Amino acid sequence: MSIRRAGDDDVPGIIRLIDDAARWLRGQGTSQWAEPWPNAAEREKRVRRGIEVSRETGDDGHSPGVTWLVTDGDRPVATTYITRIPGAGLWTEDELKLRTVFLHRLVIDRRYAGLRLGERLIEWAGEWGRLAWRAEIMRIDVWTDNIRLHRYYRGRGFLYTDTPRVQADGTVRPDPRLPMDVYPSGVVLDRALKPVESWPDTGGFRLAGDSVPGIRRA
Repeated sequence: MSIRRAGDDDVPGIIRLIDDAARWLRGQGTSQWAEPWPNAAEREKRVRRGIEVSRETGDDGHSPGVTWLVTDGDRPVATTYITRIPGAGLWTEDELKLRTVFLHRLVIDRRYAGLRLGERLIEWAGEWGRLAWRAEIMRIDVWTDNIRLHRYYRGRGFLYTDTPRVQADGTVRPDPRLPMDVYPSGVVLDRALKPVESWPDTGGFRLAGDSVPGIRRA
């Protein structure tokens, strides 16, 4: 499998991955992506913007965000968007003192479940952010009522940023930082970044295109 920066032509494939994941999520005990949030047009706009910022360049020569795409031949099978720009209202002033990789839209083709693609992509994104942005920590905001997804990230070294407590629905999780009607992914987690054993071989992906410009091992 190959990994590369996504381009404008990849938007339909990324939307397909999200829609397929949304169908799978039905019956999983969560409201996540029951409908495109907040609507289909705004969702596509966010995906396109995540690709546009990949072409922008900051003072350090690196873009403020990158949409990564994993392909099996020509087929998109996994994607994520990472940025160093925090989501409004989610993070405290003290938390933002640490250089951060914010992980968004991690989506895997369910036909490729069991290959640890999500875990491998998290490792790739974290190490890229550490080397390109000198990030010290990876942070994620997770759909508030998707407890299964909370467990997934916690099983991969992420910790709840806030103290969990028993919720009204009987689940044990932190209070969301924003109400679901304002922003549905209000539960936040984080994981410190440490150098990986192998770069750019992290995840076992074959590099395709302009994937690691200007990055040197730190």
